[in-house]
Amino acid sequence: MNNITTLLQSILFGDFGLLTLTPRYLFLVLFPIMVFLGIFGQILPKIPFLQKTSPLINQFFYSFIGLGCTTVALASLDYVKNPPMRTRMIWLLILVVPCSSQLAIIATFAAMVTLRVFLLYLFFCFGFMAVIYFLISKVYPLNQGLVKISSDASSFNLFRIVKEAFLSVADTALPFCGGSIIISIAAYYGILDFIAEAFGPFMEHFLHLPKEAASLFVLNILKRDFGSASLLSFASKGTFDAIQLIVMMMIMTFSVPCFNSSILLVKQQKLPKACLIWLGSLIISVLIGKIVSMILVV
Repeated sequence: MNNITTLLQSILFGDFGLLTLTPRYLFLVLFPIMVFLGIFGQILPKIPFLQKTSPLINQFFYSFIGLGCTTVALASLDYVKNPPMRTRMIWLLILVVPCSSQLAIIATFAAMVTLRVFLLYLFFCFGFMAVIYFLISKVYPLNQGLVKISSDASSFNLFRIVKEAFLSVADTALPFCGGSIIISIAAYYGILDFIAEAFGPFMEHFLHLPKEAASLFVLNILKRDFGSASLLSFASKGTFDAIQLIVMMMIMTFSVPCFNSSILLVKQQKLPKACLIWLGSLIISVLIGKIVSMILVV
């Protein structure tokens, strides 16, 4: 009975609980941003400069949101009605645009290492970002249609904007709650620890990282804040040397979307395509880590 009570407490009030993380993200983060984007979509047609501007400005707008939170930026892509452009922005947000938590990880890393090591990391980071952006641009060329513009630019209906934002958040709530329950149960029964242990040998032999890197990688996937705190903890104990820290940082910088972003990804792209994007970003991040490891070891 006590085990069931503890499990229910974890599901309801844990780090990914239905009454903690879920309502906070849905109604304190996603809902206000969706309202703002709805207002933006109504105001945009009335500004002559923005009507004639390059699509790069619109791309910058979504990238700027991604700097705050990838989850919110993915939610805002509901306003992108061009499927190839939506896919382009998804790849950019996942691989090229670091969210605020990833920026916190980078700041933590900068405080731990010498300037030379940090500059070396930035060199690799910007280099791979440029290559990825070039490849994405070739597969999904930039064109018009990034932002949904109302056909009735003269009207401004705040009630309709709020209603559409609420319906969008409500549509997201069910998969978000389902994901929260699965993660909470997996954490309670030690499944996440088992996954980390299983990937330990892969980290050691393929990426030449200590086995502790596997748990750090899993935590970073679930929540970037956990990854940042764990990185600081491991580094303070001397778990990683300078080369291993750079490799680990490259993997975490180009890592797969976190739990919250993954839920939005499934909602927008449906399960098969979302899984392909998720696995693709996982493979890319690991390969980048391997390439950097090979270069630095040589």
